[in-house]
Amino acid sequence: MPRDRQRWWSPLAIAAPFRTLHLKYPAEDLQESLAEGHDRHPTMPEFRLEPDQINDVISYLKTLER
Repeated sequence: MPRDRQRWWSPLAIAAPFRTLHLKYPAEDLQESLAEGHDRHPTMPEFRLEPDQINDVISYLKTLER
């Protein structure tokens, strides 16, 4: 894969790029999922974010909505 594409595409072909997440889910709707963690896909590591981290992610996704 060309180096430039590595910046934009996930190594897992079925994974949507993070920068397009807001197109599928409204940013505010992700708050609870980010707090509870994610373990729904076998290749996705489980994670949980702290409240300030959640706010940062939501704020970032909202900038992409413009």
